[in-house]
Amino acid sequence: MSDFVQVSLAQKLDLRAIDALEQSCFHDHSYPDFFFRQALDCWPNGFWVAEDNQGNIVGYLLASTSDKPNVCWLLSVAVADIARGKGVGSKLISQFINALASDINQINLTVAPDNPAKALYLRSGFTEQGFETDYFGEGEPRLLMSYFRAEHT
Repeated sequence: MSDFVQVSLAQKLDLRAIDALEQSCFHDHSYPDFFFRQALDCWPNGFWVAEDNQGNIVGYLLASTSDKPNVCWLLSVAVADIARGKGVGSKLISQFINALASDINQINLTVAPDNPAKALYLRSGFTEQGFETDYFGEGEPRLLMSYFRAEHT
Protein backbone atom coordinates (compact mmCIF):
# COMPACT_ATOMS: atom_id res chain seq x y z
CA MET A 1 0.00 0.00 0.00
CA SER A 2 2.81 2.46 0.73
CA ASP A 3 3.47 2.67 -3.02
CA PHE A 4 -0.09 3.94 -3.42
CA VAL A 5 0.12 6.36 -0.50
CA GLN A 6 0.90 10.02 -0.97
CA VAL A 7 2.32 11.87 2.04
CA SER A 8 1.90 15.63 2.29
CA LEU A 9 1.43 18.41 4.79
CA ALA A 10 -2.04 18.50 6.32
CA GLN A 11 -4.52 21.08 5.11
CA LYS A 12 -7.60 22.55 6.76
CA LEU A 13 -9.86 20.42 4.54
CA ASP A 14 -8.21 17.28 6.00
CA LEU A 15 -9.19 18.01 9.61
CA ARG A 16 -12.53 16.17 9.68
CA ALA A 17 -10.92 12.99 8.32
CA ILE A 18 -7.98 13.34 10.73
CA ASP A 19 -10.37 13.63 13.67
CA ALA A 20 -12.32 10.54 12.52
CA LEU A 21 -9.06 8.59 12.23
CA GLU A 22 -7.97 9.81 15.68
CA GLN A 23 -11.24 8.65 17.25
CA SER A 24 -11.05 5.23 15.61
CA CYS A 25 -7.42 4.69 16.65
CA PHE A 26 -7.26 6.16 20.15
CA HIS A 27 -10.84 6.15 21.53
CA ASP A 28 -10.71 7.50 25.12
CA HIS A 29 -7.18 8.87 24.63
CA SER A 30 -8.11 10.93 21.55
CA TYR A 31 -7.27 14.55 21.04
CA PRO A 32 -10.42 16.69 20.72
CA ASP A 33 -11.35 17.87 17.23
CA PHE A 34 -10.58 21.54 17.96
CA PHE A 35 -7.02 20.58 18.92
CA PHE A 36 -6.26 19.63 15.33
CA ARG A 37 -7.40 23.02 14.06
CA GLN A 38 -5.05 24.76 16.47
CA ALA A 39 -2.25 22.28 15.76
CA LEU A 40 -2.49 23.19 12.08
CA ASP A 41 -1.80 26.82 13.01
CA CYS A 42 0.85 26.05 15.63
CA TRP A 43 2.88 23.38 13.83
CA PRO A 44 2.03 23.37 10.12
CA ASN A 45 5.39 21.83 9.21
CA GLY A 46 4.88 19.01 11.72
CA PHE A 47 1.41 17.96 10.59
CA TRP A 48 1.41 15.32 7.83
CA VAL A 49 -1.22 13.12 6.24
CA ALA A 50 -1.04 9.94 4.19
CA GLU A 51 -3.69 9.51 1.49
CA ASP A 52 -4.45 6.41 -0.52
CA ASN A 53 -4.82 6.53 -4.30
CA GLN A 54 -8.52 7.40 -3.88
CA GLY A 55 -7.79 10.45 -1.73
CA ASN A 56 -8.79 8.86 1.58
CA ILE A 57 -6.69 9.78 4.59
CA VAL A 58 -5.24 6.55 5.95
CA GLY A 59 -2.71 8.05 8.36
CA TYR A 60 -1.44 11.17 9.99
CA LEU A 61 1.57 12.35 11.98
CA LEU A 62 1.70 15.33 14.31
CA ALA A 63 4.88 16.79 15.77
CA SER A 64 5.51 19.91 17.83
CA THR A 65 8.37 22.18 18.67
CA SER A 66 10.09 22.02 22.03
CA ASP A 67 11.60 24.46 24.48
CA LYS A 68 14.95 23.29 23.10
CA PRO A 69 15.55 24.64 19.59
CA ASN A 70 17.11 21.41 18.30
CA VAL A 71 14.43 19.04 19.68
CA CYS A 72 10.88 18.31 18.58
CA TRP A 73 8.23 15.93 19.87
CA LEU A 74 6.27 13.41 17.88
CA LEU A 75 2.83 13.75 19.48
CA SER A 76 0.92 11.23 17.43
CA VAL A 77 1.11 8.78 14.56
CA ALA A 78 -2.16 7.17 13.57
CA VAL A 79 -2.79 4.67 10.78
CA ALA A 80 -6.21 3.32 9.76
CA ASP A 81 -6.85 -0.34 10.48
CA ILE A 82 -7.03 -1.16 6.76
CA ALA A 83 -3.58 0.37 6.20
CA ARG A 84 -1.66 -1.03 9.18
CA GLY A 85 1.36 -3.17 8.41
CA LYS A 86 1.63 -1.74 4.90
CA GLY A 87 4.35 0.86 5.41
CA VAL A 88 2.12 3.90 5.93
CA GLY A 89 3.52 4.75 9.37
CA SER A 90 7.09 4.29 8.13
CA LYS A 91 6.42 6.53 5.16
CA LEU A 92 4.94 9.27 7.36
CA ILE A 93 7.91 9.15 9.74
CA SER A 94 10.57 9.09 7.02
CA GLN A 95 8.92 11.96 5.13
CA PHE A 96 8.74 13.98 8.34
CA ILE A 97 12.39 13.29 9.20
CA ASN A 98 13.51 14.21 5.68
CA ALA A 99 11.63 17.51 5.88
CA LEU A 100 12.90 18.56 9.31
CA ALA A 101 14.66 21.87 9.61
CA SER A 102 18.41 21.37 9.57
CA ASP A 103 18.82 22.57 13.16
CA ILE A 104 16.53 19.84 14.58
CA ASN A 105 18.59 16.79 15.46
CA GLN A 106 16.44 15.01 18.03
CA ILE A 107 12.85 13.77 17.96
CA ASN A 108 11.25 12.51 21.17
CA LEU A 109 8.06 10.52 21.64
CA THR A 110 6.30 8.40 24.21
CA VAL A 111 4.60 5.07 23.55
CA ALA A 112 2.88 2.47 25.71
CA PRO A 113 5.29 -0.44 26.21
CA ASP A 114 2.79 -2.92 24.76
CA ASN A 115 1.76 -0.78 21.78
CA PRO A 116 2.64 -2.46 18.46
CA ALA A 117 3.76 0.99 17.21
CA LYS A 118 6.88 0.54 19.34
CA ALA A 119 8.22 -1.80 16.63
CA LEU A 120 7.56 0.89 13.99
CA TYR A 121 9.53 3.43 16.00
CA LEU A 122 12.43 1.02 16.52
CA ARG A 123 12.52 0.26 12.76
CA SER A 124 12.51 4.00 12.11
CA GLY A 125 15.66 4.53 14.18
CA PHE A 126 14.21 5.52 17.56
CA THR A 127 15.83 4.10 20.69
CA GLU A 128 14.48 3.67 24.21
CA GLN A 129 15.68 6.43 26.52
CA GLY A 130 13.55 5.98 29.62
CA PHE A 131 10.37 4.68 31.19
CA GLU A 132 7.73 6.32 33.35
CA THR A 133 5.15 4.15 35.14
CA ASP A 134 2.45 6.83 35.32
CA TYR A 135 3.20 9.17 32.43
CA PHE A 136 -0.50 9.82 31.69
CA GLY A 137 -1.67 8.99 35.22
CA GLU A 138 -2.02 5.85 37.26
CA GLY A 139 -1.82 2.72 35.14
CA GLU A 140 -0.62 4.62 32.05
CA PRO A 141 3.07 3.74 31.59
CA ARG A 142 5.05 5.08 28.66
CA LEU A 143 8.47 4.52 27.17
CA LEU A 144 10.39 7.62 26.18
CA MET A 145 12.02 7.05 22.81
CA SER A 146 14.29 9.35 20.82
CA TYR A 147 15.60 9.59 17.30
CA PHE A 148 18.99 11.28 16.89
CA ARG A 149 19.93 12.65 13.53
CA ALA A 150 23.48 13.59 12.62
CA GLU A 151 23.86 17.34 12.48
CA HIS A 152 23.99 18.74 8.98
CA THR A 153 27.18 20.48 8.01
